[in-house]
Amino acid sequence: MKLSRKRRRELRQLRGHAQELLDHQRLVLGQAGEVLQEAGRQARKLNDEHLAPRVEETYEAVRPTVDRGVESARRVAHTVRRATTPFVASALASTIHKLDQLEQRDAAKQIRGFGERTGYLQPAKKKRTAGGVIALTLGIAAAAGVGYALWQAFRTDDELWVAPENE
Repeated sequence: MKLSRKRRRELRQLRGHAQELLDHQRLVLGQAGEVLQEAGRQARKLNDEHLAPRVEETYEAVRPTVDRGVESARRVAHTVRRATTPFVASALASTIHKLDQLEQRDAAKQIRGFGERTGYLQPAKKKRTAGGVIALTLGIAAAAGVGYALWQAFRTDDELWVAPENE
């Protein structure tokens, strides 16, 4: 497509105006950024000089009331926990017992673990099995045998040592 000289000149002028406009916009945006930075600095200074001290004073004035409220809430929570612990522990134990009757061992184990973690249930005592009792008995017997052998080796018995006869 061939353009006439007039159109080319008009397009060059339009391109020049567009470039000039972009340069002005860059300059304005740069100045706007500087203004925003200065506004941020001034806002921080005002915060440090005026707002922060007022907030600190208000906080110190309200602090005793808040502390009393927190302590009161803790006391109430402790009282509620102390009053409800037997009921919760009973419900957990009953649930575990019913699940054991229904042969739902995994669910019962999970609920028992929850009760032990939260402190509502005591950890289950480990029962001694026949293997453990047998091993304990054999260990005691072995220790007794070693003790007897040591006693025999170190006892002082005059009859064991016979003097050699001179012929």
